[in-house]
Amino acid sequence: MSGFAAIINPHAGQNQRLRDRLGQFQAIVGKLGVAQQPSSLEELELFAKQLHERDIDIVAVCGGDGSFFRALSALVRAYGTKPLPKFLPLRAGSMNTIARSVGCLHGAPEKVLAQSVNQYRAGRPFEITERQLIEVDGRHYGFMVGCGAIVNFLQTYYGGKGRGPWAAARLFTRCVTSAASGGVLARALLHPLEADVDCDGERVPHRRFNVIYASSITDIGLGFHATYLATRKPGYFHLLAGRLHPWEVVKRLRRIRKGWPLDVPTLYDNLARQTRVEFARPTHYMIDGDVLEAADCLDVRSGPRLAIIQK
Repeated sequence: MSGFAAIINPHAGQNQRLRDRLGQFQAIVGKLGVAQQPSSLEELELFAKQLHERDIDIVAVCGGDGSFFRALSALVRAYGTKPLPKFLPLRAGSMNTIARSVGCLHGAPEKVLAQSVNQYRAGRPFEITERQLIEVDGRHYGFMVGCGAIVNFLQTYYGGKGRGPWAAARLFTRCVTSAASGGVLARALLHPLEADVDCDGERVPHRRFNVIYASSITDIGLGFHATYLATRKPGYFHLLAGRLHPWEVVKRLRRIRKGWPLDVPTLYDNLARQTRVEFARPTHYMIDGDVLEAADCLDVRSGPRLAIIQK
């Protein structure tokens, strides 16, 4: 055994309220490994390199979806072509979409970490699931990448009051009501952008989009499963790219929740290995809920496979 590591994002909502979490994690891991709370992305990069040098077997990350994206990106850069350590998500974010989608353990992070460390120490095997990481511009790695409506929704959510599933559900309800009545909010969220999108060497036959979304997990949040193909084939992700009218979203809510094909002629809905998006003007995009700076283009492709501990 080479060791067990834990990374805490101090900026995640739950971690901000529990200042002694690092000490608890260090006590749980003990001599079996190391726990760290990087205060910056630079410190995270250095810690990831240290874990690579120690040939760590398992890395637990305590935070939300954005925390996982940042930590996994640092780990991929540190490990290079070597296999990544097994990943243990510890739920400390407001939404926890990734952990929920892959079926990871519920419970307080300290409890889940302690159970996993004891299991590792005893040499008992873990129940593992695998997911495809998505590489963005050769430097970022996550599970969900998108622009258009998803970014507009996130920016409205982050600019409002409250965090978590209830706040997101309230906003979503407002969006559905607005879409049903042709209201301003729905029109703003679904405002189109112009781009050229190439998927696996072929041009997507649209120029105006309000949805460009790639995912390797089926859950897009709030129990909806629009990317129903996300886990269908190793080495691929599910790409949705096109234009949806507000009334089409309302009409297909049951399909989105159940994970059924949307059957919209103006929407590219299929598996992909590599996608290039060239925007008509710089456009913000998101990875795992984090909205990043505007870009002129995005190169999105299948990244490494990641083994994720379920229990």
